[in-house]
Amino acid sequence: MRLVDEKGRLFGLINPLDLIILVAVIALVIGLATKTKTIVQTTAVEIQFEVLSKRVHPEYAANLNPTDPLLGPAGFLDDAKIVAFRTVPSRTSQANAEGQLVPAEDPHYLDVHTLIKGTSRSATADFKIGGQEIKTGREYWLKTQFIQLLGTVENVQVLPSSS
Repeated sequence: MRLVDEKGRLFGLINPLDLIILVAVIALVIGLATKTKTIVQTTAVEIQFEVLSKRVHPEYAANLNPTDPLLGPAGFLDDAKIVAFRTVPSRTSQANAEGQLVPAEDPHYLDVHTLIKGTSRSATADFKIGGQEIKTGREYWLKTQFIQLLGTVENVQVLPSSS
């Protein structure tokens, strides 16, 4: 049996140039797979944070239900949920008879405090849930099927790991 046949195939099976290309592609895929696996390592951290949404219409706040799942860019979030929420009258400033600004309750709006617990999975040191960065002072879109509120993250707490 000849090493290369009359059609130029190695052992009558494959062209040597095709074999070299095939081996190079397999080596490249294996190399990228091992590099990518070691480069992109995400850490899972349990966090709890509070979001304050100011000046919300009472009708909108009535649609907030703690059992509703949160929404992210790709659909429902499996790793985050609303733990609790509370509404308080929105605070504003009004001028008194002397022209001084004094705090007063706004009779038309509510402030909504929402407590959210979730798992941040990120390859960086930042906390992210549903594609949104979680940091005190940062804006947060609270989204369910029935409501979307813009709020500000009031505080972030890292929960002890359960392992």
